[in-house]
Amino acid sequence: MSSDWTDHGEETTNPGETGPDAEVASPTVECCIDNLDPDSRQAIEASEASVDIRYCLQRCGRCYKEPFFVVDGEALTGADHATLLETLESGVTHDA
Repeated sequence: MSSDWTDHGEETTNPGETGPDAEVASPTVECCIDNLDPDSRQAIEASEASVDIRYCLQRCGRCYKEPFFVVDGEALTGADHATLLETLESGVTHDA
């Protein structure tokens, strides 16, 4: 029985691989429109970061409590959205 997940010999890049042929995958970043003030929304739209602004991310408790983005499925929180944008643009999205 064959599986959709079978490796068919296609070249892949390991997450820790570096070098001239290593592809850098950009993170999937989402935010809830209800978690943004107008200044934060303008900052996101003007930034280099690719942020998908959605109506609801099903994280209402966090949404009412603090500024956050969802990066590759994990919440990234900060003092404000400007700080979160700086973190995204610096490439640091997970705690060390």
